[in-house]
Amino acid sequence: MDVLPAHFLIGISLGFILFLLATGLTLTMGLMRIVNLAHGALYMIGGYAGLAVAKLTGNFVLGVLGGGVCAGLLGLIMETGFLRRLYKRELDQVCLR
Repeated sequence: MDVLPAHFLIGISLGFILFLLATGLTLTMGLMRIVNLAHGALYMIGGYAGLAVAKLTGNFVLGVLGGGVCAGLLGLIMETGFLRRLYKRELDQVCLR
């Protein structure tokens, strides 16, 4: 009997993760016209950084904030360093990734 709620929660959490990834891809490709193929890699780096912060501090909320800040800073560096010069040139953006 305890297995059913656990499977339900795992399914809901996986659905939310897939929703976040799909929403990020839709926003970057649809609204900003940037081919961001590194979206999943940024998500993974943020997760690992958040896990490291949570293990060091023992605070889950601080880990979530740390992972978000780390992924955001890396995305900002990528945008200013590489993608800013390649707006409206989709093929060059794909070759960069």
